[in-house]
Amino acid sequence: MRQRHWFSILTILAIMVIVFTAGCGNNNQSANAAQGNANGANASGANAAGNAADKPANDAATNDAAANTAPADDKKDWPEVIRFGVLPGEEEGKLSRGNQQFVDDLGKALGIKTELYVGEDYTAVIEAMRTKKIDIAGFGPFSYIIAAQRSGAVPFAVKAASKETAFYHSLIVVPANSPAKSIADLKGKTFLFADPASTSGHLFPRMMMIKELGITNDQVESYFSNVSFSGGHDKSIIAIAKGQADGAGVCDSCIDRVVEAGLVKKSDYKVIGTSDPIPGSPLAYRGDLPADLVEKIKDFVFNYDKQNPEFFKDANGNMTHYFPVTDADYQVVKDTATALNMSPEELLK
Repeated sequence: MRQRHWFSILTILAIMVIVFTAGCGNNNQSANAAQGNANGANASGANAAGNAADKPANDAATNDAAANTAPADDKKDWPEVIRFGVLPGEEEGKLSRGNQQFVDDLGKALGIKTELYVGEDYTAVIEAMRTKKIDIAGFGPFSYIIAAQRSGAVPFAVKAASKETAFYHSLIVVPANSPAKSIADLKGKTFLFADPASTSGHLFPRMMMIKELGITNDQVESYFSNVSFSGGHDKSIIAIAKGQADGAGVCDSCIDRVVEAGLVKKSDYKVIGTSDPIPGSPLAYRGDLPADLVEKIKDFVFNYDKQNPEFFKDANGNMTHYFPVTDADYQVVKDTATALNMSPEELLK
């Protein structure tokens, strides 16, 4: 009798220890094994319940580990910093287009550091991409073509009200009080181009002159008393407004931004020539960026209008968006450059 009595007491104590140990979070497997020795039938039920109870906690731990390691693995080939390059005149005082905010928001979306790079001129931005100092840039159409050849730039987006209206124009402008009514009236006068690599500030104005005046490309400089480069569309239109030059080639949207910034008035100048439509200025990325990074950049860019609508208002307050573009969209610019025999080597000396 006493042996059975002590055996019963020991069995009860063993079960209590098992329950207490399981409740305190100790090794369930050992507890279940001990309980199985005491009561085989109960061991199976307790083991199943223990496994079911442990599974959510184990899954959560696994998910946490994956969350901590996946981004590092995903980004192992990414640059430590993504730098976005812009052309001169696009991030200066009143002419700022919110590029810093764009860069900051891109960094948050990618989860890595981002920086804004403002080039001194078109060549600086092109060369910065060639030497991998920048990863994305906003180019003019012609500067993009040069960047594609020299720096491996790949176009992917253009900002416009619609894909069909993703074009702009080059204008020949003169001071408001100028007697000139056509390009021909500027013979022997001073003329400003914006930059050697500018589409609407050099390439297309030059082509307009050749067509209208019936001269060769080599004769353009001699047609005027002086031809020079101002360094930017904003500088060209300001010079015209102040009467510091007789004529200039500038883009229509560039003038709108300068007017909106209050630096000149529409009454300060007049237009005497308008080019054929020019495909819009593209965003382009460096061609050797990792494919997964490129896709995340595209996802951010094409959805950014939902996050920051103010960034997409043009100079007239109209809403724009980013639309996809490819290299083929810039064939007309390539053809124009070829017709003028203007190579990157000549322009970027």
